[in-house]
This record gives sequence, structure tokens and C-alpha cells, in this order.
Amino acid sequence: MDYGGTVEGRAAPAPGNEPVRLSEVTIARPARDPMWFSPLFVLSPARSNSSVVTAMLGEHPGLCVFPELALFRKDTVDALLSDPPGWRGPPTRLRLAGVFRALAEHHDGEQTAEAVAAAVSWVEERRTWSVGDLLDHLLALAAPRIGVEKSPESSSREEYLSRMSDTYPRARYLHLTRHPVPSVASMHRVWEDKGYWNVRPDLFHHFCLAVWYHQHTRILEFASALPPDRMLRVRSEDVLNAPADSLPAICRWLGLEAGEPEIQAMIHPERSPYARTGPQGAAGGWDQDFMLDPALRRTGLPASLDLPAAWNVDPWLALASRELARRLGYGE
Repeated sequence: MDYGGTVEGRAAPAPGNEPVRLSEVTIARPARDPMWFSPLFVLSPARSNSSVVTAMLGEHPGLCVFPELALFRKDTVDALLSDPPGWRGPPTRLRLAGVFRALAEHHDGEQTAEAVAAAVSWVEERRTWSVGDLLDHLLALAAPRIGVEKSPESSSREEYLSRMSDTYPRARYLHLTRHPVPSVASMHRVWEDKGYWNVRPDLFHHFCLAVWYHQHTRILEFASALPPDRMLRVRSEDVLNAPADSLPAICRWLGLEAGEPEIQAMIHPERSPYARTGPQGAAGGWDQDFMLDPALRRTGLPASLDLPAAWNVDPWLALASRELARRLGYGE
């Protein structure tokens, strides 16, 4: 097979085939064809129920989910491996936990500490690869299923979205939304004590709401340049609270079967190979709350867009976020 990142001399395994053992894997790297694959990228800010929704999508037999890969912040594998956080965030190794878990799963059919260690060595030997080469490799192993990936970081900067689009011109995008009040409350709960940003405690709700606002605005601007059939916007609350109504529409948009067997499979995100905390050396990959308790459950959907009185938020941002939320389908 002659596309970048495929397994040399070996057809990409179909679902149900034996996993490719890492010791048997060698990779040919001809000039990659960016038109070969058309993955599905889920775009959303953090704390948008994106882990559970992505896990649900991955249970469709025509889709293959990966954990958060966070590839598009750099051009090459070497840059990813040597990229310290631009903020006081988690170390580089932890940010690549999803990459190591995905490779361990597809190479060895398991995510043990030993399989992850082998995946780390495998990546280290391919520092000259582009991030497209690396994702092509995973997409080839997933074929004929459509690869699905979500990393909130991918829409945190315009350059990341541009790199993603340039690398996969035929990609499709699911814009996943969540009501701003529970989304910001969740950001505040998870991030408040991390110490990643120089933000005064009394302004942290303002900071989190700004993340919600600017990231959704960035995704909408990105979508405006795409053909209409390449982007679908979905409220995460609809997927979690009424999956039988919302999932068939997503499947049909992707050209996939949406019968009872497919929908029943998708309401079990806990069956995803990445639904639990990873092994030593790759404990991350998805939201920690989800990995600790990955069962599908209903989520709250406030009827009002009023912000809690205790939040110290600039009036302009409060008004702009309210208008954006209405545009995304929320409101009284």
C-alpha cells in the first residue's frame, strides 16, 4: 500500500483482525497524500462533555476512536517530544499519553505498561516524522473505519486549526457545545487549583468564561470557511440526554448506518478501550472524571443564560457570551 504512514508490506487490519505486534512493525514513509484520509475531528472547549460523546461515537462499528492526541500544536514528532508547556501545565510526556495509549492498543492489542513503553520507544525512533505521518499511521491501522479524535487544545489557537485543516483537507468536524454556565463551573472546579495561569482567584470565573467564548468563536470562524457538509454542530446535552434522537443524525451525516444495533452500541461509552485511566507512563488521554466513572448519564441543561451573581465577570464578556450562547442554541 502506497500511502504515508501505512504498515510496510502489510494491509491495514480490518476490525476483528489480530493486532499488529510492535516487533513486526516497520513503516514506509513516501510523500504523504493529504487527500487519502478523511478523519472526524470533534472540536470544543474543555469541559464540554467531549470525552463521553467521543467515546460514544467510537462504539459505532464504522468508527474508530482515539484518545486525545493533541498533535496539531506542532509540525513534527520531534517538536512534540521536545515541546514544554507554554504555560505551567502538565509535562510533555503526560500530554502525549493519548498517543502512547493509541499506539499500544493498535500495535499490541493492549495498554499495559510494557506496551506503552514500547510505544514510547517507537515514537522516539520517528522524530523526523510529521504529525500527519503519525496520525496517518493510526488511521491506516483503523481502516476501513473512520478515525475519530478530539483534543480541546486543537481549537485553542487559529494556527492549530489551520495545521489540522492543511494536514487533512477532507476532514469533517463535529462542533460540540455545552451551556456556558455548567461548562464554566466545570472549568473552574477542575482548573482552580492547578496553578497553570497567572489569574487572580476572584477573576477565575471571568477567565473560564473567556475560554468558552473565544474558543467557540474561533470554531465558528473556522467553520465559516468550510463547505456546509463538512461541519455539524451538536449540543452535548442532546447527545447525553436523548441519544436515540441525536445520534442517528450524526451517523447519517457521516454516511453510516443508524439502526438499532448501532445506536445501542453507542450508548455504552464505558466499553471504549480508553474509558479507563491508562497504565503507568500514559495515565491520561481523556477527561479524568470520565475515566473514573465512564457510564452514560444525563446532564443538566439550565433554562436561563443568567450567570451566577457570585461570578466576577466583565459586563461586556457576560453580554457577548449570552449572545453567543443563543447563537449556539441555548436560551430561555
